[in-house]
Amino acid sequence: MTPEAGTIAGPTLATLLHTELSMLVTALWYEIDHGDGSQAAGFFTPDAELTFSRRTFRGTEEISGVYRDRTARGPRVSRHLMSNFHVLRHESGQVEAISALVLYAQDGTPPVPTTVPVLIADVHDRFVRTGETDEHTSRWRIAARRIENRFLMPGDVLAVPTE
Repeated sequence: MTPEAGTIAGPTLATLLHTELSMLVTALWYEIDHGDGSQAAGFFTPDAELTFSRRTFRGTEEISGVYRDRTARGPRVSRHLMSNFHVLRHESGQVEAISALVLYAQDGTPPVPTTVPVLIADVHDRFVRTGETDEHTSRWRIAARRIENRFLMPGDVLAVPTE
């Protein structure tokens, strides 16, 4: 989808969808970075799957447990930087997308001396529209998320189980 040189198109359904879903992903990372992740499961469907490398968590109770355990480890500073959000497939009520994740993280309180990312990953998401069929009362949620590590800093410990 390349616009004609020198033209600016009005908002299209694809543009609105891209914006809405990238805002959802950004809001989830914000909850994890600036909150304690306790609200993270609310971004997922009740039967969602969340996979970190080779470890899969099923349902919002298990997903909540991931972030409870992360919080129980003690103070942690993280910034999940999302970019290159790209919609791969859009069907009625369902979207598949991929984004790039750059993670800076370290146990402790800010400021921390980390200056390089601990992880760069591809994030594969499948979104479904839940709730009423009316676009004003339904909302997008993540039905499946798979995080595939592409670069991983040796010796760094991730705050979530990956095995």
